[in-house]
Amino acid sequence: FAVADDPEARGPQVTRPDGTQVDRLPGLLRWLWDDGTQDGFAGSINLRWMKGHAPLPPLVLGHIGYAVVPWKQQRGYATQALAQVLVLARGHGLPMVELTTDADNLPSQKVITANGGVLVEHFNKPAMYGGAPSLRFRITLPG
Repeated sequence: FAVADDPEARGPQVTRPDGTQVDRLPGLLRWLWDDGTQDGFAGSINLRWMKGHAPLPPLVLGHIGYAVVPWKQQRGYATQALAQVLVLARGHGLPMVELTTDADNLPSQKVITANGGVLVEHFNKPAMYGGAPSLRFRITLPG
C-alpha cells in the first residue's frame, strides 16, 4: 500500500537534525500491515536513492530504513518487507543498496543478513544523528 511515494523528488526540502535544509531524494514509503489482527498496522519501510547512481550523499545513512512496532516484532515482517523493497530498488536501477544499523541492534542485523547483506564498515554516526557506533551493510541486487 503506497502512501508517500515521491519518485521524482518533488516534495518540499528536508530539514536535517542540525536545522539545515536540503533537497529531497526520490523515495518510496510502504506501510507494513498485518491483516490477520484487529490492529493491523505493523510498521513502515522506505527506500531512497539518487537518480542515475547508487551512492548517497554523505549524511544519508542508507538507501532503506524500516521500523516494526514493538508488539509485532520477531514475526518476520521486516525481513519480508525488505525482500520486497529490494525488488523495487532494482526496478529503479540500483545495482546495490546500503543499510545501516546501530552496532547493538542484533534483530536489524539479522533482517539485513537474511536478505543477503554483507558487513562493509564499522563507523560512528555523525553527531547530528547521535554519534552511536553503527554498522553499514551492502546488498548487491541481481541484474
